[in-house]
Amino acid sequence: MKVKTTKLVRVLLLAILVGGFGSGCAQYSVIRQPRPFSPTCLKPGVKRVDVIAELGQPFNTQAQGNRLTDNFKYVDGGSKNNGFCKTGRVVLYSTGDIFTCFFDQLALMPFEDFVISGTNHLIVIEYSKCNDGDWRIITIADTISKSGPYWRRQF
Repeated sequence: MKVKTTKLVRVLLLAILVGGFGSGCAQYSVIRQPRPFSPTCLKPGVKRVDVIAELGQPFNTQAQGNRLTDNFKYVDGGSKNNGFCKTGRVVLYSTGDIFTCFFDQLALMPFEDFVISGTNHLIVIEYSKCNDGDWRIITIADTISKSGPYWRRQF
């Protein structure tokens, strides 16, 4: 029984497309990783409006007379999650999928979620009301945690 080459090409093309679209759990994790982020506004004397413009709205604010305390959270992906590194990992993982019939995902998913995940920051900023009416930073406390994606979800 002779197999026609066009039928074989169609079957192979279909297999490649299904494999390409069916793979990608680790690739999805790579794409989902946070980008590098290091705020420039975290310096004494910076206005509160500038901090909010860069970090977004605080998740908690407490007023105490002439003082104001804001709590912020963000995740810094670090240099390992810049565009070039992410692209390289996606290509590497996709190649691994082809050669291992997707068994590499068993090792790559935990690697992405726990080793390459970003650094979680909890920032507590205390402001003082100045003579010009603006709130300006007087103290900054940055707590860092590297606890993986489950801590990030509670974050």
